[in-house]
Amino acid sequence: MDVGYSIPDDLARLIVEGERIVWVGRSVLKPFILRNLTGLPVLIIFLFIPIPFISVFSSSPLPISMNLFPIIFLLIWYSAIGFYIFGLSLYPILLWRNLYYVLTDRRIIVRKGVVGIDYDILDLEYVQQVNLDRGVWDRLYGTGTIIVQAIGVKPIEIRSIPDPFRSVDTLRKTVEYVRSSKTPRV
Repeated sequence: MDVGYSIPDDLARLIVEGERIVWVGRSVLKPFILRNLTGLPVLIIFLFIPIPFISVFSSSPLPISMNLFPIIFLLIWYSAIGFYIFGLSLYPILLWRNLYYVLTDRRIIVRKGVVGIDYDILDLEYVQQVNLDRGVWDRLYGTGTIIVQAIGVKPIEIRSIPDPFRSVDTLRKTVEYVRSSKTPRV
């Protein structure tokens, strides 16, 4: 199926016969990553907390075997913070690599994952509400996050999308089209 968009083969296999792709999107990298790094300043503050204790432990007249506890504590402290900072900065990049959003005339498909690939698929007939969220980074980069809510499932977030107002309008029109084309069964 040629839609003028480049989508991964696994996503193309999810599109069924007769289903038409309305919109394909990906998150913009910079606001997607920066949004996930908001907790980083707090972690940097935690890097400096043990510094006053280092001088206290180093000037202690205790034997070297008693000074081993502070060294082990500091090693664990800084390893945990370093691991967390590394995870905070690397995880969004790995997640972004596999993140695709597809809107068809029947459903929304979100492809995501870091190691394994997961698919969130929501039929448009179950959509109750479509909201747009624009945080600081989104306004700075001209992007936005679309939140799609339906009964019985967690909301689907389409994060850091360029031209979010047009994308929300496209999604709402598609949902209305699906609702209007469904005839009630008697």
